[in-house]
Amino acid sequence: MKNAFLIFCCFLMATCGFRSKTILYPAPEQEKKSDDFEMFVDDKPAFVYQARVSRLPVNQIWPGYQRPVGQTEIASFAYFDLKGQAEIRINSREEIKTLDIRPKEYGIVPTVEGKTIKIKVTTPCQFVVEVNGYHHALHVFANPIEAFHMDPKDPKIRYFGPGVHEAGIIELNSNETVYIDGGAVVYGVITGKNIRNIKILGRGILDASKIARNEAPNMISLKNVTNARISGIILRDPHEWTVVPNNCDSIFVDNLKLIGLWRYNSDGIDVVNSRNVTITNTFIRAFDDNIAIKGLKDSYDEQHNIIENISVDHCVLWNDWGRPIELGLETVADTIRNITFSRCYVPHFTWIAIDIQNGDRGYVKDVRFEDISIEDPILDSITIGNTPMNKKELGKTIELIIKGFDWWTTDTLRGNIRNIHFNNIRYNSLNPTFVNFVGYDSTHLVDKIFIKDYFINGKKVVDQTSIRKNEFVKDVFLE
Repeated sequence: MKNAFLIFCCFLMATCGFRSKTILYPAPEQEKKSDDFEMFVDDKPAFVYQARVSRLPVNQIWPGYQRPVGQTEIASFAYFDLKGQAEIRINSREEIKTLDIRPKEYGIVPTVEGKTIKIKVTTPCQFVVEVNGYHHALHVFANPIEAFHMDPKDPKIRYFGPGVHEAGIIELNSNETVYIDGGAVVYGVITGKNIRNIKILGRGILDASKIARNEAPNMISLKNVTNARISGIILRDPHEWTVVPNNCDSIFVDNLKLIGLWRYNSDGIDVVNSRNVTITNTFIRAFDDNIAIKGLKDSYDEQHNIIENISVDHCVLWNDWGRPIELGLETVADTIRNITFSRCYVPHFTWIAIDIQNGDRGYVKDVRFEDISIEDPILDSITIGNTPMNKKELGKTIELIIKGFDWWTTDTLRGNIRNIHFNNIRYNSLNPTFVNFVGYDSTHLVDKIFIKDYFINGKKVVDQTSIRKNEFVKDVFLE
């Protein structure tokens, strides 16, 4: 009898461990609710926030210009924590004529009853609900249950609880943690310089909308930082580049959500003259580049002349103007190597989905793009200033180019691009696409390019007619 009771208790403990669980966080009273959607998770109301995003792919040439609000619109987002499965119920203000859940390869199958959408999720994920097109979309962030055990009284933890906080510039010291709890909105930026062993964690929102351009460093600015973890929070409305590890080593980014990146030069994550960086399980909707690996002249020295060991895995990258996945344009580094983008999803883009722009001296080599899904390009109203762009040059899946001397060039030397691998690249859209390779001259080549399993609308590309290249491109292999 005793053994039977023990077995029964173990069974209860095991089955309880697999029970579903959801955690929702109340929003501050000051937050404006979405005008477009209501959302419920397992019949519990989830607050739907607002974020300003780009409405049109229109840009200007810097300096001194900022995009007018008329080029933007209000989108929606909501977040919660999940273990197991949950049912999401979304009420749309508009009549539902068309509905897309992106990334489409997630295979989320909704049910629609009138203006109500029902979705079942079985794992933490990030996706977008588009009713009647991509405008005014709802972005849904289902987090894993928080694993960090936080003591607000710990003097090494800068704790921001539920509510609104006017923090301004938060300067981190070594061995410190910033924790932004669920239900918190912190207005400010976070910086760290010449420090080590830091964390930026939580479930709440960091918002830089009250920071003017050039008033403070980037939204999360790390300079000469070793061993940092950034995880869990939402970053909204940066004043310029959002997350910038510069001259850093051993940076880990996990489950970050970036939205409201509508301003000129509002990049998502720019890895600058750094090494040993991992970015995973992250969602970015950006006007400018989503994730870019860069070498900057001001950051180049003997200690930071090699950019290496960068891994980007399992990220969702919506791009409204720039590039979802990019190396460059600035490449002031002797060598840029051992870079991998894998299991990434591009719901929307405009110019080029995957891009290496070598604009300086960098020898870019040993780069892998694997298991990348690319969906519909945004092609409406595309201009620079008042000049419409040629739509035939838009919506490229891949471009590798060694640039000449132009606006962004800060170097006197040209570089090379060599040993680049593309494996299982899938483009699914009715819009035509092509691949573009451009070398600079006979000693600055695009060389040794391997393309395996490149699909357009499910059909494998087996010849090179869709690949444009000049005379300074050598050894392109397609299989």
